[in-house]
Amino acid sequence: MKFYNLLIAGLVLVVSSCSNEGTTSNKDTNTEPTKTELQSTIVGDLGIPDGKYTLTKEKHTISWEATKITGSKHSGIINAINGKFKVENGSISRGVLSFEMNSFEVTDITGEDKANFEGHLKSEDFLDIEKFPVARLVMNESSTDENGTMNLSCSFDFHGVVVDYIVPFTVEQIKMKGRFGYQINGKFIIDRTKHNITYGSGSVFDDLGDRVINDDVKIGFEFTAL
Repeated sequence: MKFYNLLIAGLVLVVSSCSNEGTTSNKDTNTEPTKTELQSTIVGDLGIPDGKYTLTKEKHTISWEATKITGSKHSGIINAINGKFKVENGSISRGVLSFEMNSFEVTDITGEDKANFEGHLKSEDFLDIEKFPVARLVMNESSTDENGTMNLSCSFDFHGVVVDYIVPFTVEQIKMKGRFGYQINGKFIIDRTKHNITYGSGSVFDDLGDRVINDDVKIGFEFTAL
């Protein structure tokens, strides 16, 4: 009788083991994670799992907008060379976004006017791209304020001068290339005179009349990281 009971117990264990193996194999199929499943690993307000992330070659834009005292304005784009950041404990702990200044482009005018204006902007009067070919936005840390706005504490190394800025930003989870990525959007305003770009500045020169170019320049960025 004891041998019979042992035999029955052994059969039950074998059947149970086979059943568990079958269940595990179903979970190991190559199905893509759902957004809900992925978010179960997310910590903190940032909404991104801890880890290292790299800027993709697609879907990134760095924009700029400058205005004159008369109200007229110009705008354009700059290419990002590379970008990366690290998330620790639900917050960005460090990162960098590099701009290729030779790619500085005006998008609101065309033809010869565009070429002439871009040439002036890239000259020593403004960007001096031969001396300063790259600008870098260094990300020091992210935080969330009392209104729920996410902010990046950044150091902007631009035109040979590093100035600290607080940059509001948003994060959106998107699906691309069979996996989830993160679209980062942010906007901030720089004072170009703090970066030693003083051409046409009314705060530096007194006799410019309506030729004054405002010191504030709007910078925006949108990039996707995996």
